[in-house]
Amino acid sequence: MPVYLPTSIVGNTRNLVTLGHSGEVMAWFYPHKDAFQHITACLPCVYFGHGQQGQLHFTFESAFERQQNYVGDSNVLQTTLKSGNVEIEFQDVMPDNWPLLVRRIRVSNIGHDHWNGGIYHLGDWKLGGHREGNGVRFDNSDRTLIQNHREFALAVGGDALDSHHLGKAGANWNNNARYALERGVLASNDLEIGDVNFAAGFYVDLAPGQSVERTLYFALGQSESEAKNVLGVGKTRGFEWFKNERIRLDSEFLERGLTTIQQGGAPLDEKLLAAFKRSLLALPLLNGEEGAAVAAPEFDPEFISCGGYGYHWPRDGGEYVSGLIDAGYPEFAQGFFNWCARHQDMRGLWHQRYHLNGESAPNWCLPPEALQVDEVGAVGWAFGKTVGAVSDFKVTPQHRRMLKSASDYLVSRLDEQTGVHRNAFDTWETFIGSFTYSNAAIYAHLVTAGKVCRSKEYTAAAARVKAGVLAHFVRETNGVRHLVRGFKGDGSPDEVIDSANLGAIEPFGLLDLSVDDELDIALGTLQIITERLEVDWQGSRAIRRFEGDEYVGGVPACVNTLWMARCCLHVATELIRRGRTDEATVLTNRAEGFLKVVLTRATATGLLPELMQGPDGQTFWAAPHGWAMSSFVSGVLKLAKLK
Repeated sequence: MPVYLPTSIVGNTRNLVTLGHSGEVMAWFYPHKDAFQHITACLPCVYFGHGQQGQLHFTFESAFERQQNYVGDSNVLQTTLKSGNVEIEFQDVMPDNWPLLVRRIRVSNIGHDHWNGGIYHLGDWKLGGHREGNGVRFDNSDRTLIQNHREFALAVGGDALDSHHLGKAGANWNNNARYALERGVLASNDLEIGDVNFAAGFYVDLAPGQSVERTLYFALGQSESEAKNVLGVGKTRGFEWFKNERIRLDSEFLERGLTTIQQGGAPLDEKLLAAFKRSLLALPLLNGEEGAAVAAPEFDPEFISCGGYGYHWPRDGGEYVSGLIDAGYPEFAQGFFNWCARHQDMRGLWHQRYHLNGESAPNWCLPPEALQVDEVGAVGWAFGKTVGAVSDFKVTPQHRRMLKSASDYLVSRLDEQTGVHRNAFDTWETFIGSFTYSNAAIYAHLVTAGKVCRSKEYTAAAARVKAGVLAHFVRETNGVRHLVRGFKGDGSPDEVIDSANLGAIEPFGLLDLSVDDELDIALGTLQIITERLEVDWQGSRAIRRFEGDEYVGGVPACVNTLWMARCCLHVATELIRRGRTDEATVLTNRAEGFLKVVLTRATATGLLPELMQGPDGQTFWAAPHGWAMSSFVSGVLKLAKLK
């Protein structure tokens, strides 16, 4: 199965829908945001002319010009397509509380001659993740198309459903709905079973300047009656009600974030402010009712080009809630830490990644020596940040037990001679050894545990980790002292310059910038990363992950570039305190450049990816990415304060 990248998302607490640049409905995750995909393809298409006399074009084809954006500061999505005399506009909205996608379709003749044709959708759905054993039928009593498989059902209706065709999806079946669309004649049959597909749509004949609007509703449910009930709610309320309600709710949600950034005092570049708002609107859509968020909506479920993204990494979860706390949304932290407490391994650790229900996902970083130990450390760091920043955060006995159990595990993984952790997997799931980043995460965790659990043992262990990093992972190059990656798996030095070393500066704070020597190491680390990992990108500068990186060709990443921005701003804040304003200004300007360059590789709708290029030359990879967007939010807020 080829890998197709979504450019936009809509959703609510239990639903996450990804869409393509041409209005394709690419995936629908329900009733959980990491659930199986119910869709193989749901593709809009246009038949130009009368049936059996014209030609079919899917909207992703070169026959169409396309533009996609969200409507103002909302999660209402608009896709505009033009081909010859016809313009087609889709507006998509998903309301809170219901598994319902509402699509308004506006067709306009923008030419000087009559235009006629069919506006259709080809639906190839695999309910519950199963292609086989589905049934699809048309209920003429209420003109509803129903597809079902065991406990899942899809109901399609609305005045955009004038004609339909129910078929089998295989290429060898003559009644395949795609073949009917290619002929421009739909059979309006009532039933099909097996590996099914369907076509649904309407025909228009428009004079120059004339337009028509129709609405198509897609409703999911865990039974046929539930899906039909949801469809009924949609048809009763109508598109305009859902659109206005979505805009109202999104506006209310943004108020806190806008208040927070306005407290910074300085006006921001319009593009940065727009991306700040878009990130805030997108982040909650990745978070499930379980309390945890997927790293990004899954787009490669067969793991063809990568290991998948539709899972929860506890470290990413810590970064996710950190950015939202910075912006004034602490409520996400309570759910996250409750999730962590519920799903902690009995040994005190957290694994590489999880399904949102707490079950371990497909992992290749396995304890003890191949565990991504920074996952454990990052949870404690984020907990400490939350306790310090959120006055009404409730620290429960379960939280304290969680911290103690994790801290005991981390202490057990420390080497008595060096003070740093014994072998583990690195941040990038690539190398075995002991690393600056993961040790910094452990340090921050143990500092938190020392305070929350009132434990001198954990505080002392944190000090040993820090001493070990400073003793073993600091080098001097051309008179500049800086951090290197750490130890290799055999215990020999790993001298590679890795952007993850920035974690010792931000967010984990292993380096105390108020101490002259440690500030110098921080400045040196920024300098060596600039020299070794910074590259020209889109007329600006961006940061690669590490020296010798081969993943997706070693391209720069939003996560790393934004990390560098945050570290520049963090160090600049200390330089200002010391009166070194010229140096601070240089770092602040560099940070602003990093924040802006990632926008050049956002999706058409402004969603930030993990990587700034895909393996086959795609202009982005893995969007929207929770860590990247949260990091962007934190970086923009830091910039606003400094400027």
